[in-house]
Amino acid sequence: MEIKTIEERKTTKPIQKRCVDLVKEKYRDRLKQFENAKSFFDKDEEKKWDWKNDNPECDQYDGYDDFFDYVNKSGLCFDRVEAGTFKDQRDGYWRWQLSWGGPSDEFRLFDNGDLEYWYLDWFDGACVQVKDEIFEHIMSNFKEMSCEDVC
Repeated sequence: MEIKTIEERKTTKPIQKRCVDLVKEKYRDRLKQFENAKSFFDKDEEKKWDWKNDNPECDQYDGYDDFFDYVNKSGLCFDRVEAGTFKDQRDGYWRWQLSWGGPSDEFRLFDNGDLEYWYLDWFDGACVQVKDEIFEHIMSNFKEMSCEDVC
């Protein structure tokens, strides 16, 4: 049996960042993703394909009809989360869930108009307030379509 000193037993583990350390970066990544897609789909057809030839990363937009189609297929669901669904949750909100598991991310639109981006990992989560028009517009459109039968 090998006996190790305290110093030998210490291991250098990489510091695992918490959601609060990552949420702004993850939000900026999502913002860039959707701004790039909108920029691509807003171009007229001729310019779009010229631009695509110069930017091979635009191949990711193949198979989508337009920006709304891209947005709609980028998320897992858009649904209503009623108040009290989760422990200590006072207010209900509309949720656009983009990914699930660990980690996951989603946008939450509250009835008072507040919009938040959440980055969540097992037993951890953090959010940032969203003021970017692109996400305000997306969430408003999803809510409007969801409310046709419910609200």
